[in-house]
Amino acid sequence: MEIEPDTLNFISMFENTKNYKIEQPKGRIIVSGMGGSGISGLIASSLSNAFEDLQVIPWTNYELPKWVNKKDLIICISYSGNTAETLSAANRAIEIGCKLEVITTGGKLEELAIQNNFNITKIESGHQPRAALPLLLKPLLYKIGISDLNKQIDEVCRLETDVKEAQIIAKQINGKLPCIYTNGLLTPVGYRWRCQIEENAKILAMNHEIPEMNHNEIVGWTNSPSNMAVILIRDNKESETIKNRINATMNIAWTSKGIRITEIYAKGKHPLTRIISMVLLGDLVSIELAKLNSVDPTPVRIIEDLKKALGGN
Repeated sequence: MEIEPDTLNFISMFENTKNYKIEQPKGRIIVSGMGGSGISGLIASSLSNAFEDLQVIPWTNYELPKWVNKKDLIICISYSGNTAETLSAANRAIEIGCKLEVITTGGKLEELAIQNNFNITKIESGHQPRAALPLLLKPLLYKIGISDLNKQIDEVCRLETDVKEAQIIAKQINGKLPCIYTNGLLTPVGYRWRCQIEENAKILAMNHEIPEMNHNEIVGWTNSPSNMAVILIRDNKESETIKNRINATMNIAWTSKGIRITEIYAKGKHPLTRIISMVLLGDLVSIELAKLNSVDPTPVRIIEDLKKALGGN
């Protein structure tokens, strides 16, 4: 089985997608999106929480939160343009009177935006939504006005694709239940790893954030099953406080019990680079796990079956 071309072309998608006009909207920004489209909102929110004077709130459900008002900017992201939850959010935004922008390849979302004269960013079609993250994320980051974005993307485009590292990690965790832990800026990365392993390798995975897991999940490791694999994804610029907490967690929860830890550090200077370096590695690991288990990573039949059961959405 060959590795998915989209995965190997991940960085080139960033490089070859045009640079958009940098915008700096005022007020709250709610990013509506699900699955492979929705991860863009999680990354944008993480960047904003850590480094920006922006309130970016990801929304992964039908309609919109009750507190949304017409002063809020709603950005709806759906690769297909036909995601039921995202269409529901767009319609609710129109009812409230919010400014609405959409990022999509087309579908009903594009039609809705055209009918209501809203701004549309149309992106390249022909990819799996989960493999099209660079195409979806790049315009979103320009729209919300992330600082030094051109410099950050330039550094992202210099990242190297390390298939060998992914193969090593995949072999270490193969046959086990991956438990992925992150902190702060890299929190969306843990979720991305989990989703990619589940969709591409067709196996369950877990993710949690430190320090929150120190107040609950750490107790579950007291009598953990033997088939668990710990993946610890660390920021190369983590604070001394977080470093001490992570190291203490490792010693108390895992090392003292003989549980092997796969420890990985983000690469790069800029925050976006550090996120994307770990997203790319996780995508590669998920493909390598699929190869080890002779699984075709592309189809997601159970999702398609669910859509059919729900009437095609």
